[in-house]
Amino acid sequence: MEDSRPVEVATPASSDSTGALLQNLEISGQEKQQQQPDEAEAKNRRSKNKSKKKKKNFVLEPSFPWKVATVKNRGRCAVATRAIKAGEVVVAEQAIAFVPRGQYRKAICHVCGVNVAENGPKFECSACNYTIFCEECYKPPQGSHENYCAVYREIASIARDENCDADLLRLVFNLALKKAGTAQNSKDETCTVDGVIHSCFKDALGLETHRSKAPSSWLEAVRNGCTRLHKIACVGNGGKPAPVSCSIEELEMLATLINTNSHGMGAQNLQNTHVALGLFPYVSILNHSCRPNCCFASEGSVMYVRAVQDIPKGAELCLSYINLYESRRVRKTLLVATKHFDCTCDRCVEPLNTSIDRFLEGCVCHVRGCGGVFLRTAALHEDQASSTTWECDLCSRILDPESMRFKDPPWEVIAKAEERLVAAVRIYSERRFKEARKLLESYLSEFTGKLHPLHVFLFDALTPLMNCCRAMGDAEEGLRVCRLILQCMEKVLPGPSLELANFYFCLGEMYLEKAQASSPVIAKRSNKQAQEAFQRVKSIRGVCLGKPSLPS
Repeated sequence: MEDSRPVEVATPASSDSTGALLQNLEISGQEKQQQQPDEAEAKNRRSKNKSKKKKKNFVLEPSFPWKVATVKNRGRCAVATRAIKAGEVVVAEQAIAFVPRGQYRKAICHVCGVNVAENGPKFECSACNYTIFCEECYKPPQGSHENYCAVYREIASIARDENCDADLLRLVFNLALKKAGTAQNSKDETCTVDGVIHSCFKDALGLETHRSKAPSSWLEAVRNGCTRLHKIACVGNGGKPAPVSCSIEELEMLATLINTNSHGMGAQNLQNTHVALGLFPYVSILNHSCRPNCCFASEGSVMYVRAVQDIPKGAELCLSYINLYESRRVRKTLLVATKHFDCTCDRCVEPLNTSIDRFLEGCVCHVRGCGGVFLRTAALHEDQASSTTWECDLCSRILDPESMRFKDPPWEVIAKAEERLVAAVRIYSERRFKEARKLLESYLSEFTGKLHPLHVFLFDALTPLMNCCRAMGDAEEGLRVCRLILQCMEKVLPGPSLELANFYFCLGEMYLEKAQASSPVIAKRSNKQAQEAFQRVKSIRGVCLGKPSLPS
């Protein structure tokens, strides 16, 4: 199993969305019934004229069980308007625009987002040598693709020359194409089709960009990239009409909007791979929490958000933007750096000395009979942010690195553990499994008992060790490590997740491997344990994906 840490540009945004987006959202449920009679009658007439094959409304369906509200210390957020059951779809939204990530360019259709590896033949545009079509999308879009094929051909070199992300520039261009389509269609507006929101360009403009908080070096690279993109996409090339009409400043604005609000899309398999990036304005309204009650997963170019637990009426609906098996300090730092807000969710405001978060960064206190963990005093007490001392959360013993000397002090243990882990994982990334396994086992042997068993550094060593064992055919040891991973995750992480399901799938596979190499009695027991693990996979995926099938 690969590490499924999310990429920065592929996570959802802070949800202070405003303007047209919120106005569209607020016209739902009971508010829909309060429209002026003439307006309601006009909408009814339009609805009757639509194709009977698809259900289409120009307001959000009242079946979506939430509304936009302003909550103290949270700002604008999504609040449940009724009780929501685990596994229920909270919102489904078609991407306004999306692009495949560079390394997965040939994995999905660039028009509809389906996995072309699993859905028949694929076709590549011979002119731009970039765009991939599935069989169904191959013919219909060719006329329009020819209008901007030349732009795609140039983006890779622009990104390389200007040190700018090529996927970002492609998504900027695709969003600019959406704007061009909106300008040609004066009736372009948000609607739902068969329960899926189709948002419009003005919805995207309602999202925050956080431009003022972006690093100056990144802004400079984006400006240079957008300047050259403007020349080939908005001015015209070789006498051909320009496919879009945007200023350089507008392209820059779209880039900052995408960087803050885009979501990862793609295969929800054993790697949870983000094969594409997409923009979903309505999904972006849901705030982040380190104890989320919802999760999101895409199917093609549609993003589905589902509840992962029963949610009472009036509760805020939240997603996770980041990896949650991290220390509080790392989570908060990452969110400030990439999403520009200080997390104040329940998990982050709970006193550290009573939160499970303390175990993720704590060193074991060796005072006889204590059983506590040493933490930075600054982490335990906000009023001592400048302190360099360490304090036990139970016996309150204080260690000062400036004036005291101890055997294996926590600050040295932490530094040494991090250095050793980085070295071992580097060997693992080079697929030197035998050597990596030896290093990882030595690492765990040395630091187990010094770091708390749930510590992030110990946890981060387990997945590569499990994969080393599997690569070397040692299912028995792989099983032991996988069970340890699951124990840690179920203690630390709230509720079901695709990552949890995938580790259960690995567990089931290794039980089957063990059964094949065992006596009939052990094989029978191992096969039963494998089926129990696969049943757990189906249960979790049924909640997170709405379908209990096993990953491929």
